[in-house]
Amino acid sequence: MTKMDMVWVATANLLHPNTASATTVTRAQIEAEVNRLFGAGINIPRVLIDRHLVSFEDRQADHKIPERGGSRNRYLFRTVDGRAPSRQGHFRLYKTSDATHDGGDKSGPTRPNPTNIDVPHRPLIPWYDDVYFRAP
Repeated sequence: MTKMDMVWVATANLLHPNTASATTVTRAQIEAEVNRLFGAGINIPRVLIDRHLVSFEDRQADHKIPERGGSRNRYLFRTVDGRAPSRQGHFRLYKTSDATHDGGDKSGPTRPNPTNIDVPHRPLIPWYDDVYFRAP
């Protein structure tokens, strides 16, 4: 699994089964959950959680080769109140209602491909698709 997918699984695992938009988790909680689920010592770069996977942050492309760099993935939404984006807030998974805030060139997936997720964590995908993603 990629580190991006590990971050999504860890965040989903921390939030499941709660679907309330106001329920958020901290970066430290996500990092600790990644290490708990996938092994101690996994280094998740701060920018991956704080910027690259956040839906409203513009993709940080390589200016010389725009196809390269940054992530189009919209795995996380950072918020203080559960509704509006905020760079100071905590994190939750992306929801359909967050689309109005998508950053420049952020058009990628909102969750990992199930075939890229370790089997024990795959039940989080249908929960996300069928329940969380569309919840208010």
